Amino acid sequence: MRPLFLHLDDALASQPALIERGLADGARRLEVGGIGPAMRLWSRPKALDALRGRLRDQAPAAGPELVFAGSGDFHHVTPLLLERAVEAAGGGPVTVLHFDNHPDWVKFDNGMHCGSWVGRAARLPGVARVVTVGVCSGDIDRPRSKGADLSLVEEGRVELYAYREPTGADAVRVCGREWPTIESVGEAAFADLLASRIETEAVYVTIDKDVLRAEDAVTNWDQGRTSLDFLSAMVRGAAARHRLIGADVVGDWSPQVLGGGPLAALLKRGEALLDQPWRRPDAAAARRLNEAVNLRLYDLFAEAAA
Repeated sequence: MRPLFLHLDDALASQPALIERGLADGARRLEVGGIGPAMRLWSRPKALDALRGRLRDQAPAAGPELVFAGSGDFHHVTPLLLERAVEAAGGGPVTVLHFDNHPDWVKFDNGMHCGSWVGRAARLPGVARVVTVGVCSGDIDRPRSKGADLSLVEEGRVELYAYREPTGADAVRVCGREWPTIESVGEAAFADLLASRIETEAVYVTIDKDVLRAEDAVTNWDQGRTSLDFLSAMVRGAAARHRLIGADVVGDWSPQVLGGGPLAALLKRGEALLDQPWRRPDAAAARRLNEAVNLRLYDLFAEAAA
């Protein structure tokens, strides 16, 4: 898989060992920081179209890619990257394997939100289903009242396997469908179960590192309970049985620079205060840990695609 570093913030620029490793393997770097503030947390169509154009013109897809894209505040770039991957692979069907502490399935009008992109991805031509894994957040407790687009579940476009259900139940129940939690099944058994739920030959993997435990990553969001070793085992299991057509990684902590106009920046600031941890981590320590994790993920996908 050819690496691509998508510089929407400064998270990756402060990880020299990762960049050096990628460049030695023929990685491309796309500097799009000018678009970043307008895209952070959520983005209107104009900024999304600008990024799509920059990707098309400056880094055209030519086979499977591993994309590092900085903060999880940019997870809504995944549908753009998925479109490229499906096209480069010659079309679908493809299953999207989504590792995250949040389901990212809310409704959002006139653009995309880092918490809404799953609906867009699940409805792309060639996408058979999004399988979301590792959620611990309260977003899945009474999801309809929290703006979830539950038609995705009703139409069979999304499956959700939480690490644990916030109420302590052994399964997540939504719209008459039920999926066991990882905690209730056990990690080893769940890795086998997950691979069996991918019903297409092709798979695309997207990782938000907030799915990981706090000791394994530092993000702009609340952290889940998945260990890096368990995440790696799930990716290996899926790649052993299916064709990996692409992957992206977000979830690096970075200072927020918010844009899109004065009103948008104000709304985003208020949203961040409501939804994200207030405590600012030690930036140097966060960089060191996230770079180490990114290097392990880099090796993981190199192995999986071999």
